[in-house]
Amino acid sequence: MQNGIYSNITDLLGFRFLVKRKKLSHQQTLISAKGGYHQAIRKGRGMSFTEVREYQAGDEIRHIDWKVSARTQKTHTKVFTEELEKPIICITEQSSRLFFGSQVRFKSVQAMNISAIIGWIALNHGDKFGGQVFNNQQSYWQKAKQNHKFLLQFLNNSIELQAQTTSPIGTSSSPENLWTQQLELVYKQVDSGNRLFLIGDFLKQPADFFQQLSHLKKRNQVVLIHLFDPLEKNLPKTGLFSFSNGLAKLNFNAGLLHNEYKLAYDNAWQELKNNCGKFHIPVIEVDSSRDPVAELLAQKVIN
Repeated sequence: MQNGIYSNITDLLGFRFLVKRKKLSHQQTLISAKGGYHQAIRKGRGMSFTEVREYQAGDEIRHIDWKVSARTQKTHTKVFTEELEKPIICITEQSSRLFFGSQVRFKSVQAMNISAIIGWIALNHGDKFGGQVFNNQQSYWQKAKQNHKFLLQFLNNSIELQAQTTSPIGTSSSPENLWTQQLELVYKQVDSGNRLFLIGDFLKQPADFFQQLSHLKKRNQVVLIHLFDPLEKNLPKTGLFSFSNGLAKLNFNAGLLHNEYKLAYDNAWQELKNNCGKFHIPVIEVDSSRDPVAELLAQKVIN
C-alpha cells in the first residue's frame, strides 16, 4: 500500500479509515511562538492564551498572573480567546524534484499520501479542506470545502498532474522558482485565517520564496513539511554506486563522498530551518520511505 512510483486513488482513499481517530495537532505544539489565533466570531475549538495585561474590573480572578503581578507591583491577568476554526489548505509539490526514491516509494507519492491524510483528518473533524497541487508545467487549485466529493476531486486531479512527470529532469525554464511562483498564486487565492500545509522539497530555495512565505504568514498559519529520501540525506559509508537521470549516468565511490555529502545536506537543512525560524514558521522533516501516518505522528503533525 502507498508504494511505488505513482499514487493511485485506492491507496489515498484507504487513509480515510486509517486516520479516523486522529486529529491535527494545534499550532502551539509545532512552534513556540506567540499568537497566531484570532478572536472567534463563530464556533471555536477551546481557549488559547493570547497575552498578559493589567487587571480590569470584571476579569476572572483565577486568571491573575501572580508572577508578573509581583514583578511589576501591579495586578496583571492572562487573556484567553477562542481559537478560531481555520480551513485546512495543502499546497503539494509534484515537480521533477520529487520524482525520486531509493526505497519503497518516490517522494512525490509520499507528498500525495500526506495531502490525503491531512485532508481526511480535516473532513473527519468538520473542517473545510482545499489545496493547490503543481508540477513543472501547471497547477490545480481547489477551494476549501467541507465536502468529501471535493477532496476526491483534488486527489484525482493531483494524480493526473503527478502522472505528467516522467523524469527527474524538469522541463520548466526556472524550476528553482516553482515554489515562489506557486506561493504568489496561493496568496491571491486564499483569504485570511487559513492553516496552510506546504508539502514538498524546500532545500536550496531562493530568497523570494521566504519573502512570499512571510506574506502568507501575516494572515495565515503556515507549516512546512519537507520530504527527503534516505539516500539524499546520508550515503552508505562504502560501496560503488551508479545513478542515472534517464539521459546520463554517474558512477561514484560512496565512501569517498560520505562525510562531505552528509555535511552538505545538514547545512542545507539547517539553513531552511533558520530561514523559516525568522518568521516563526515550523518546518517538519519527513522520510519518504517510511509509513506516512507513523511519520506524521512521530513529528507531532497529527495525534
